[in-house]
Amino acid sequence: MKKILIAGAVLAQLCGAAYAADVSKEEEAKIVEALKAIGCEIGEIEKEKDGYEVDDAQCKTGQTDIKLNTKFEITKKKGE
Repeated sequence: MKKILIAGAVLAQLCGAAYAADVSKEEEAKIVEALKAIGCEIGEIEKEKDGYEVDDAQCKTGQTDIKLNTKFEITKKKGE
């Protein structure tokens, strides 16, 4: 059972890394800049057809999911 859990965790990390690879270094830098402007640190970035979603950003108010449009403007924030 322990081996299955470890294998699952490794697979999840590999899949996450592959998905995050869709975001270029330039895009990531612009997202980091936008989040810093509101006092947040980056979480996991997902590229979507209408922009980007940052899951689990660390903000002063706690863990937050943030959506940005293709111009890197924040369009939605949801605290957890």
